[in-house]
Formats: sequence, C-alpha cells, structure tokens
Amino acid sequence: MTKVAIYCRVSTNQQDTEIQMNECRAYAERCGFEVVMVYQDKISGITGKEDRPELTRLLQDAFTRKFGTVIVYSIDRLGRSLKHCLEILESLKAHRCDFISIKQQIDTSSATGQLIFNIFASLASFERSQILERTALGRARAKERGVRFGRPSRMNESVAVAVRQLRERGAGIKEIAKSMKIGVGTVYKALGTAA
Repeated sequence: MTKVAIYCRVSTNQQDTEIQMNECRAYAERCGFEVVMVYQDKISGITGKEDRPELTRLLQDAFTRKFGTVIVYSIDRLGRSLKHCLEILESLKAHRCDFISIKQQIDTSSATGQLIFNIFASLASFERSQILERTALGRARAKERGVRFGRPSRMNESVAVAVRQLRERGAGIKEIAKSMKIGVGTVYKALGTAA
C-alpha cells in the first residue's frame, strides 16, 4: 500500500483546512492509499516556504522517506507562484517522492503528470529568461541615461596618494585595503592611476 502525506494550507486563522483535508482523505481512500502524515499551515501563501513550518517539516520527512507521495487539494496551496511550486516539486522529485494535486489532476507518478510537470518547468524557465532579458534591457537604458550601478567609489586623489605611499613602503594589497577600510578593487584602481 502506498504511504501518502497530505498538505493543507489556509491564509488566515479564521479559515479552516477541513474542506481540503476531507477532499484529500477521500481521494486517498478511493486510490487505496494509506495516509501516514498530515501537515497543516495557517499562513499566507506570499510567505516563503521557509516561513511555513509544516511545509518545512513535510519536506524533511519526504527526504527521510516517511512516505512516497504528497497529496494537496490544489497546487496553489503548495506555493505562492509557479516558480515556488516548481522548486518544491523538484525537491520532492529529487527524493523520489511523487506529488498529486486533486483539483488540477496532476499526478507525477503517471506519464501525463510528468508531462504537465515538464510543461510547468518550461514555462517557469521561459518566465525567468523573460525577466532577465527585461532587466538587462532596463539596465542598458539606464546606463545610456548616465545612471551608475554599484556602490559609490571611495576613490579620490587623497586616497590614491595614500595607497601609493603605503605600497611604496612595501605594504601588501590586502593590508592596504584593511588599514584604509577600502576594497581591494579600490586599491588596484588607485595603483592603476599611478601608472
């Protein structure tokens, strides 16, 4: 008999996990699964998985193989975004733990479920590449307008002179950086201006 865990989540303490729980238990019974663990979080989905103690415990128990499948009523109970859900599903998959979402009819132990999982992964990858592309374009446009990125440089003529003097006395690059409380890159930049 397949050992399964049920995960339920509601957003507020005023809500109840009973409906999700009943649906998951009924599904497990229809499939002949043995429910060995139940995890319930009462916390907003916008928090990270590390902020949901029951989800964290579920993942730890999955890694120690206390069950072979996780059942949720709906995939949106698992994660706050497609990317977040996929991270959790990939963690489960890495530890040979299947996943079932009743509402979306996803079962990663089946060929169709694997296909859906792979489509989701492709969509998340596409979304990430689109975000990176838009970020790069925005950064390029900002640079064209003269926007400077990174920390402001602490380099000025007095810093450059002090660095060169310390270097002439035989101080090492890291030693100079530490004594002047500047970055190693700033030391190299100061020495480059000396050339």
